[in-house]
Amino acid sequence: MQSLNIVQVTPFFESQSYGGTERYVSHLSRELVKRGHHLDIFTTKNRTDIPYQSYYENMTIHRFYSPWNVFGINPACFMLHKMLQLKEVDVFHVHSYIYFTTIQAALTKFLRRIPMLLHVHGGVGRPPYKTGFLKEFAKLFFDYTLGRFVISQADAIASVSNYDAGLLKEIVHSNPERITIINNAIDPQLFKEIDPIFSKECIISYVGDLEPWKGIPYYARVVQSLLKLTDKATFWFVGYGSLYDSLKAKFENEKRVKLFGAVEHSQVPDILSQTNILVQPSFWEGSPTTIIEAMSMGIPVIGARIGDIPRLLEDGRSGLLFKAGDEKTLGKLILEAIEDYDTIAKTAKKARTRIREEFSFERITDKIEQLYFELASDKNG
Repeated sequence: MQSLNIVQVTPFFESQSYGGTERYVSHLSRELVKRGHHLDIFTTKNRTDIPYQSYYENMTIHRFYSPWNVFGINPACFMLHKMLQLKEVDVFHVHSYIYFTTIQAALTKFLRRIPMLLHVHGGVGRPPYKTGFLKEFAKLFFDYTLGRFVISQADAIASVSNYDAGLLKEIVHSNPERITIINNAIDPQLFKEIDPIFSKECIISYVGDLEPWKGIPYYARVVQSLLKLTDKATFWFVGYGSLYDSLKAKFENEKRVKLFGAVEHSQVPDILSQTNILVQPSFWEGSPTTIIEAMSMGIPVIGARIGDIPRLLEDGRSGLLFKAGDEKTLGKLILEAIEDYDTIAKTAKKARTRIREEFSFERITDKIEQLYFELASDKNG
């Protein structure tokens, strides 16, 4: 099969953060390299002592210095000049539409007419939670200006979420058939099947960015309440973000709360293997990789009814759902899950096979690779 020269553009790549998009790009890149394709990864770095280029087998990583992250999530960097110098590119694969990295990739597409696959990992539409006027205005302004430009440059659009795909169709006024669903994915070899049990201590984990849109402020209040109501629960926060310091101060004297901070990707399967229940309290999600990872192992999940979480949990048949922000219901579901753990563990075990089959990286890469060949063929045709 023909090998391709692929450029992937992503805000972060193999840092110590535990973002779903970053994991997706990392695993996808390695799978593509195994298949004989050559990759250039355009991403950012937060220190000047990190080299600009790193070389691996069939993969070159280009890192551009970002002195700060706008609103805590969007790395400010300049990479357009290097993108324009690239030669013999078959396809641009651009991850997420809201970043400065994405805008520069779209400009490169506009100037050089390189086929572009835009991969949307969430963040579509208005924030469905209370945020400051400046942030909300900035998001709306972006969506109606630069966001529309980015989407207009995409020859194909992949969404990890059915929900986001519906929102995108409202934006894409010409040829909405460009949009296709390509699920988030996991490597089943990394996330081994387990049979979670507990006798005295039920470990309840949150894995992801510690940010307001992830529901961390209200989930922290639920944790505080449950610590008083039961002595069976221990709570883990795995990840880093703008709320890390406040959480650390809030729970610094609480032995049953552990903050891991930023962790290497390789540590997460082991952390999940010790987890009894995964909680996903987000206000805003596409199709959360952390839920897919936990479900693939057979770990029970309690998730907010937003984005594609109901699809993953089969509207409550494969996990427990609640309205995002509903502290009372979330607390009640956690207590009930602890008291009747065998039941939810059996439910999670039944869902495991479906997740491991439908959301494997081998299956997902097949779909993405087919899109690459179609885009490259259109270019050469």
